Amino acid sequence: MRCYVYSVLFGLLLAGSLSGCSYATAMAANTSAQVRNQTVIPVSYQQAKNYFIKNTVTKSVTRHITSAEEFARYFAMAATMGKAGNPTPIDFTTQDVLVFDAGIVQQQLDITPLALNRVQDRLVLNLRIRSGTALGYQMRPFVLLIVPKGLPDQVEFNIQK
Repeated sequence: MRCYVYSVLFGLLLAGSLSGCSYATAMAANTSAQVRNQTVIPVSYQQAKNYFIKNTVTKSVTRHITSAEEFARYFAMAATMGKAGNPTPIDFTTQDVLVFDAGIVQQQLDITPLALNRVQDRLVLNLRIRSGTALGYQMRPFVLLIVPKGLPDQVEFNIQK
């Protein structure tokens, strides 16, 4: 019986200390954000599908595109069969496009947007990039995000592997 009581007390103490650690970590994160005096505001976005970077584009694509003319310099539509085969519509009167261009590679890359935040006068896009198998050809992976107009032009990428 005494052993049972000790094991229950030990379990409660362990649970309490673990929840205290996560609370302390959250408090430390909030405090460090306040120390830097930066307000982080989540930004909504939609991922655009069925576009490709034109073969004539040799340099890196601009990170923040604000007009249809600028977008057309870099991208073309890639319609495919099926219900989801049409390119995602973009209305440049109310929307802009953010671009992450991984450049020309010879291996499979899986790029996943995790979060987009406005941090004072810039946008911070958190991405996860996972490398896959080597390919016998070149490809140019990228991500297009449709965002509301009026956001800062400066875009930073935080890449997690």
